[in-house]
Amino acid sequence: MTTVPLSSELPSEVSDSLASLIAASQTIDVPFSGDDAGSGGLNWGQQHIFGAIRNLGSSMNMCALRELPPTAAVEDFADELCFYLNRFQAMRTLLRFEPGCPPTQVVHASGTAPLHILDIDPATDLDAVLTALVAEHEQRNFDDEHEYPIRMVLIRRAGVLTHLLTVLNHFATDGAGAFAMYEDFLHRDPVTGQARGPVPTHPLDLTVQQATPAGRRQSDASLRYWERQLAALPRRRPTAAVPETGSRYRRATLRSVPLLLGATRIAHRLDCDVSAVLLGLFATALARLTGEQPTAAQMLVSNRFRPGMADIVGNVSQSGLFVVDVADTTVDEVIERAQRAVTRTYKYAYFDLEQWKTLLAEVERERGEELALCYYNDRPSQRSGTAPGSEPSIQALTAAAAAQAPVVWSALPFFNERLMVTIDNVPDDNDAVTVLVSADTWHVTSQDMEKLARTMESLAVAAACDPATATGVGAVAAAEAEPVG
Repeated sequence: MTTVPLSSELPSEVSDSLASLIAASQTIDVPFSGDDAGSGGLNWGQQHIFGAIRNLGSSMNMCALRELPPTAAVEDFADELCFYLNRFQAMRTLLRFEPGCPPTQVVHASGTAPLHILDIDPATDLDAVLTALVAEHEQRNFDDEHEYPIRMVLIRRAGVLTHLLTVLNHFATDGAGAFAMYEDFLHRDPVTGQARGPVPTHPLDLTVQQATPAGRRQSDASLRYWERQLAALPRRRPTAAVPETGSRYRRATLRSVPLLLGATRIAHRLDCDVSAVLLGLFATALARLTGEQPTAAQMLVSNRFRPGMADIVGNVSQSGLFVVDVADTTVDEVIERAQRAVTRTYKYAYFDLEQWKTLLAEVERERGEELALCYYNDRPSQRSGTAPGSEPSIQALTAAAAAQAPVVWSALPFFNERLMVTIDNVPDDNDAVTVLVSADTWHVTSQDMEKLARTMESLAVAAACDPATATGVGAVAAAEAEPVG
């Protein structure tokens, strides 16, 4: 390791507000030497996340703040950074851009990466420093061509290390990959420091696999599914954008106790997990709002269920197409239909993104309209694939429903969808489901945003109390309803 002498000069990218809280900084250049190198195009998951990053203009950084024991030493974290770089190709990948060509990923076999140390004056409020530091690194974009996609920043106060901030460029991996990476580090051999076994799959491996005949067949099958389903959707009546006053892009947040209690009670009755119930409730609420039959939405699908992808440090999520009929039936039946439908969604959410874009443009040309589908994202949580918690009583459910929580509104600086519903996995909150409804209010009004979240909530309560609760969507209603977007 090469140590840069302690200096009162902070890195140029540090903001003035954060610089005022830092007494001095130090950087250690950590050398690495990985097991392989190479270059190639982006795999399908990388194509998906790269497009999202470009649309948002943000690296979508993931930050993890770790409190350290009093015995922590700088060398420990230099070794940790070295472990990540040596073992995971995604952590030593840079992008190369050439005019008129798609980006290329370049995996480096060796090099150095910085470990930053920030010294805080003992008189400074440590919590204020940590809050400012995390906020700044969440927003500070990575330089994809010159900066490896991992930053590690140590906080030192009165000569004692207190915290480690690890920042990952979302292009390099998703949350599940970050967790797998840390798990590998925790379970390395305590004597040698070596990993427990070889990495099964790297992102560049997927690029190679997807170019094989088998990979092309998978993509072709997925695109045929998309084409059939999209072509069968009813055409929308054209609507004009109607600007609202205030921020154009908004988010409505509803933390709902009755939604969780109702969904849990339904899950017990249908012997399924709570995520399946929430998906059925979402589909029914969307159909009530739009009047469109069948209900269709895009979903973010993690392909980690595929062979060799469970623990990959990389991005393997892509858009899946979810289509389900909710007319003239009960909410219970929609939930069961949704479970069958989402299996197809997952099966066909693995494809060449550029070919998908071409297909979508062709379908829209033939239909004579833009297919701006709602996006649904149930973030990974303990709800998925597990039995629900204890069954709530009707009394607890009705009491929770009577105490209606308010919707909290926030402005978004940018939003690249017309409508998106996110079921948020809030840490340490096992008492409620948080629903985030984000929209471009020129196409989806604030009133409809709140209505969508409230309808999910009220449907959960009604269906939990009465298995015969109908969706309230029928052929006549579908023909007469005003569509959203």
